[in-house]
Amino acid sequence: MPGDESRIYNRAEALARLDGDEALFVEMAGMFIAECDTYCAALSDAMAAQDTAQLRREAHTVKSLLATFSFESGRLVAQQLEHLAAGGSLEGAEMLTRDLVAATRQLASALSAEG
Repeated sequence: MPGDESRIYNRAEALARLDGDEALFVEMAGMFIAECDTYCAALSDAMAAQDTAQLRREAHTVKSLLATFSFESGRLVAQQLEHLAAGGSLEGAEMLTRDLVAATRQLASALSAEG
């Protein structure tokens, strides 16, 4: 298994956040993988509907999940989208939504690859 430096997320930090509970980490990773498509669809649907309130909520949810796994670059994208939508603006939101969907899928793929 590769070291943390080759991962898109920081497994050691995520485990520390969970008090070193490997079983809980595996369970949470499984839930994230299973729900990935739902998160991505909710983001995309909110963007398509140009619903800033819903987009803010979805970005906030995904931001929290990415933070749980210490996926900092993805968390930052989610944070940018959340703040943009919270301000009622959609300028640049389409690109951020696409980037956040891609980051969410990237994390799910990385977690799946580790089994």
